[in-house]
Amino acid sequence: MAEQEGQEKTEAPTERKRQKSRDEGQVAFSRELPSAALLAGCTLILLFTSPLIFDSAMRMMNGSFSEMVLSEELTIPLLYKVFSDALSTFLPSLIPLALTLFSLAILASILQVGMRFTIKALAPKFNKISPLTGIKRLFSTQSLADFLKSLGKMVIIGFIGVYLYMDKLNEINGLSVSTPQEIMIFNFTALAEISGMIVLALVAIAIFDFVYQKWHHEQQLKMTKQEVKEENKQTEGDPQLKQRIRQIQREMSNARMMQEVPKADALIVNPTHFSVALQYDREVMEAPTVIAKGADYLALRMRNVARENDVPILERPALARDLYSSVDIGESIPERFYKAIAEILAYVYRLKSA
Repeated sequence: MAEQEGQEKTEAPTERKRQKSRDEGQVAFSRELPSAALLAGCTLILLFTSPLIFDSAMRMMNGSFSEMVLSEELTIPLLYKVFSDALSTFLPSLIPLALTLFSLAILASILQVGMRFTIKALAPKFNKISPLTGIKRLFSTQSLADFLKSLGKMVIIGFIGVYLYMDKLNEINGLSVSTPQEIMIFNFTALAEISGMIVLALVAIAIFDFVYQKWHHEQQLKMTKQEVKEENKQTEGDPQLKQRIRQIQREMSNARMMQEVPKADALIVNPTHFSVALQYDREVMEAPTVIAKGADYLALRMRNVARENDVPILERPALARDLYSSVDIGESIPERFYKAIAEILAYVYRLKSA
C-alpha cells in the first residue's frame, strides 16, 4: 500500500522537468485562442476595410464584364487577360486582411508559449499509433474537454443563428422588393452582427480552454516522490557520494595543514579544545599569520606534531579561542592581537636563543 501511494504523482514538477517538456514542444496550448483571435481580427478588419473591398469588387466586375462585352470574340487569351486584370484589381484590397490574420495567428501562439522553436514535437512517436493508446486517449479527460468545447461552440453558433433569424425575420421578408445595394448592405450588417456575437462567445470559450490547458498540462507534469529523488540525484549528485567527497576533501585539507605545523613559530592552545599555529617572517609578512588551526581531535594531533618538531606550545586558553574563531587559515592576525602575540613571540625567540 505504501508503495502504491509512493507512485502517485503528487509532487509539483521541478524546473528541470518543465524545461525538458518545453524543449520537447510539450506546452500548455489552447487551439481555441488562435481561432478566436483570427475571427475577431477578421471581423474588425472587414468592418474597417469593407468599403475598399466593396469598391475593388465593383471595379473588378465592371472591368471584366466591359472587356468581354466590348470584345468581338471570346478567346482564351482574352479570358486570361480578364482573369489577370480581375486579380490585380481585387487582391490588393485583401492584403490588410491577410497580413492581420497572419500576424494574429503568430501572436496568439507566442503569447501562450513564448518564442520557442523545436522540431521534437513533429518527430513520429510509434506509441501514438497503438490501438490501446488510441482507446485511452478516446476516453481521456482531454477528449471529454474537446467534446464539450465542440458541443458548446455548436450550441452557441446555432443559438446566435436562430436568434438573429427571428430578430430580422421581417427585414428578410422585405428583401424581395429591395435593391441589390440594399441587399448587400443588409447581408453585410447581418454578417457583422453574427461575427461579433460569435467572437464574444469564442473568446469566453478560449479563456476557459486556456485555463483548463494550463491546469491539465500541470497535472501531466506532476511527479512521484521517487522521480523527484532520482532527479535530485542527477542534478545535485548522490548525497552519499557528495558526503564522501567532502570527507576526502577535509582529510586532504587536514593533511596539508599538519604539514604546516612544523613551520610554525609557536602553537597557542586551549588545553582541551583549540590549537592555533602562528608563523612570522619579517621579510615577507606584515604581521604574524595563522598557518593552521584545529579543534578537539585535530587540535590534539597538532600538539603531537608540534612536540615532534620542537615547536613551542603555549597555553593561552582565551587567546586560543579568540584566534580560532576570529582568524582564518592564511590570514594575518588583527591589530587587537598585536600586543599579546608580540609578547609570545618575544618569549619564543628568547627560548630559541638561550
